Amino acid sequence: MLEINNLSHVVPGKGKEPLRVLEQVSFMAPGGHVLALIGPSGSGKTTLLRILAGLTEPEAGTITFGKRDLIKQPLYANQLGWVPAGDDNLIDHLTVRENLISAAMLRGAGRTRDEVLSRVSHVLVTVGLENIATERTSVLALPQRRRLKLGLALVADPVIVLCDDFTVGLDVRSEREFEALLKMVASDRPDRIVIHATDSLSNLGAYDTVVVMHEGYVAFHGPARAVPHYFTVPTYDEVYARLAKRPAQRWGDSWMKHRDAYYAAFKLGSGAADKLSAAEEDPGDEDRTIIMKQKGDDEEVKKTVEAEVRPIIPLPGIFSQAQHLVKRRWSLLRRTPGEWIMHASLLVGGPAIAALLLLPNLKHLKEMRGGSTAADVVWPAAHTVSMIVLIQILLVMFMALRLGACEIAGRRAIYERERIGGVSPAAWLIGSLLFMLPIILVQSIWMEMFLDIVSGKLPGDGTAKLLLPALSGAAFAALCLGISANSGSKERAHSLSLTLLFANVLLCGALLGFPKIMGHVVHPFITAHYGWSGIIDSLEKTAYFAPIDKLVKTWFATPDLAMSMLGVHFVVGVVLAFVGLRRRG
Repeated sequence: MLEINNLSHVVPGKGKEPLRVLEQVSFMAPGGHVLALIGPSGSGKTTLLRILAGLTEPEAGTITFGKRDLIKQPLYANQLGWVPAGDDNLIDHLTVRENLISAAMLRGAGRTRDEVLSRVSHVLVTVGLENIATERTSVLALPQRRRLKLGLALVADPVIVLCDDFTVGLDVRSEREFEALLKMVASDRPDRIVIHATDSLSNLGAYDTVVVMHEGYVAFHGPARAVPHYFTVPTYDEVYARLAKRPAQRWGDSWMKHRDAYYAAFKLGSGAADKLSAAEEDPGDEDRTIIMKQKGDDEEVKKTVEAEVRPIIPLPGIFSQAQHLVKRRWSLLRRTPGEWIMHASLLVGGPAIAALLLLPNLKHLKEMRGGSTAADVVWPAAHTVSMIVLIQILLVMFMALRLGACEIAGRRAIYERERIGGVSPAAWLIGSLLFMLPIILVQSIWMEMFLDIVSGKLPGDGTAKLLLPALSGAAFAALCLGISANSGSKERAHSLSLTLLFANVLLCGALLGFPKIMGHVVHPFITAHYGWSGIIDSLEKTAYFAPIDKLVKTWFATPDLAMSMLGVHFVVGVVLAFVGLRRRG
């Protein structure tokens, strides 16, 4: 039995009075039960679901499941099935079966592949998708996508299934099919409870009981057939209009007076056997009692179902989850032509652009290697080396931005669904880094090798030339990942990351000659400065260094200092990303 007692929740207002979203909400639901949580928009349905899911902590009240206090000890991830609102939390480039297998791999440890496939096959049959299991999710119609969302919640065999606006946007026929589907899901195991929060008033008879909410208060809880009588309306469609004619608190107070009688009449609890119509009472009048005989009372047979004891499926460890996420991410890259073509274009186009900028002054570099010390040779050659190093660093950082800016923000809905299912934020972070870093490493090393070949070998320390661009890309990718994890949308994440890149272009010291004092204040925050100046500093014992030192007024970081500071930038980005991933959506 799931029992909710006097649950209240307040949302702090920004410069306003706190908003009371839930007020003394109380109801219960037994195993094998399908409950509709209905009410107009803003009645508190989604907030209540989030509290039940452990995503929001209530201000007061208790939630017990069996003998367990869910406020103090939330459900284990695999005991909970969460079907979120919205249709952007599916992985479009995987097939229906692959989506379910991926969810099963992330939520179940110690299972063989055959056991995973057996569970997935059972879920496919349950939600009615076995005939299209090999279709990609991107081609599914809306009702099929909803069935898949429900299937993803069922792969771990949860005991409580919470659905938020599961049938919104569907036609009447589809709504009826889905409400029947929820009934079948509840009957799949004797102790399972399904709660569906919806605005829809059609086909309420498909649910075992209905909870009507109004501005945070429970206005009714009982069988759907009693709803019109309780609110004295001819049809379900007029319930919301009836609710609007009385303050929410009065509906809540009326229900608290009548609740025990209704629970007793419908065998939902203990109390009197009469049923009362709260909608018929007038302000100041005494409650009027109406006795209604239930159809089928004489034929009803009380059944006791002993719930099957099923072990809770353990979650995989962080690194097992991260390993699967990395494999899945690479698979998605292969199946997304637009994404891998962009990476391939940058891999080829970046070095090509840098080479084109280098070509006009190749003769000066060649003359410098031949020993020329003429000013009209040394200065152009030094300027070319300085700019080509800067362009190389900035191109690697741009590639890193393309990877990091949308890696989390663009998949936030998928992440939130999987996190509620037990995926660790650390696993998502590790998976994202292990996907991005090899690409950045290959891009930066290839660019350096290509430019060395074109130029006949650029001057500078070989280790610094290879490591510093790669570390600059890794550090900037981590910072963009941190922005992505803390942004509400991929557009905002991309915009902020671009702003940070422009700041690096302007403030790195290669284009504007900052005084050393100002450089010491600004440059610790500028990733590009360390990649560029670390390579330039390695030229100190060559003829290229003196002209660059005269032209640029700021200080140069040694290669060792540059690597250390880029490591600090990387750690800062990773920490920001982890904080953003832990933040509740």
